[in-house]
Amino acid sequence: MSHPESTLPTALRAPTPRFVDLLLQSRIPARLSWIDGEGRPVVAPLWFTWTGDDLVVSTFAGSRKATDLTDGSWVAVSIDNDEMPYRSVRLRGPVTTRPVVGLTEAYREAAARYLGAAAGADWCERIAHLDQVEIRIRPVEASVSDMGDAGFLTEPVPARGDG
Repeated sequence: MSHPESTLPTALRAPTPRFVDLLLQSRIPARLSWIDGEGRPVVAPLWFTWTGDDLVVSTFAGSRKATDLTDGSWVAVSIDNDEMPYRSVRLRGPVTTRPVVGLTEAYREAAARYLGAAAGADWCERIAHLDQVEIRIRPVEASVSDMGDAGFLTEPVPARGDG
């Protein structure tokens, strides 16, 4: 269910810059960070699905993420490219978790996006016997950056191998 756009952080409200939309639909893994049960920071790359309201990731039952994250835990996420000009979307907010028998629908959708429809379906078929936990992140804070708009970049950055 969608909630009013006014509850989304400003950086995620329409109209968003094109690079934000591209990152949120990309095959770049989301970097999810949280604080573990011993108070130490942890980060993990994960496939994701953006619903327009929430960022949804899945983890396998019994994993560190499934153990560490409980409803209301706060996380941070970065989705960013790795070539100049750097662009990123960063979110922070609480999670809700939902154990699922088998694979989550969000995981199946992400598998198709990351691997292609046929390879994603094949991958999911091979691991369909595994249970997952859906982790839904409701962004409360968000920021975006586009190094292509950075004022201090007065000359083009040479392409790899050109400089």
